Amino acid sequence: MRRINKLDYFIGVFLSTIINSSNGAPALFDETENSKRIEFATDTGDFNVYIKYSTKIVESKVSIKGERKKKLSWNISFSEKDYQILKDPFIIKNKKNLVCLVCTNEKLNVTYLAVLDYVDAMKCLERKTKSGNRRITITRIGSEHNFNFYGVGFKEHEYMQVALDPTGFLGLKE
Repeated sequence: MRRINKLDYFIGVFLSTIINSSNGAPALFDETENSKRIEFATDTGDFNVYIKYSTKIVESKVSIKGERKKKLSWNISFSEKDYQILKDPFIIKNKKNLVCLVCTNEKLNVTYLAVLDYVDAMKCLERKTKSGNRRITITRIGSEHNFNFYGVGFKEHEYMQVALDPTGFLGLKE
């Protein structure tokens, strides 16, 4: 039996979310060194998903309307190879093309899925840092029902949002 690595855990989190819904029927499609791509079909459509993860959670406090709230954030880095895979051969016509960012801590006991539309994810990846890297930052403040996300060069208030519960976005919620 081959050794199970961290990425396998994160793929399992994503697939488990689909399997535990009433409409999911996933099938592993492809993998690369640092990420995996899966293709699956449900009663609500066909999906093509690129999955990345981060175990580096940053916890802080922010003041919103005079109230202190907990802020969680993750920076998910994308290598040039990741970007080229997403840019060129990734899109599959007649499928919902998505990027799933698995956000957790090192103990893996706090895990969230941020499922982004492909177009929004690529907007976040257009620019590089000074060191030549690309990234998507995911944040959650307090008990909000959405994640905020943005890329390099965005001001934090220019964020986009995606629902905290990915089953609705994937058409899996009853």
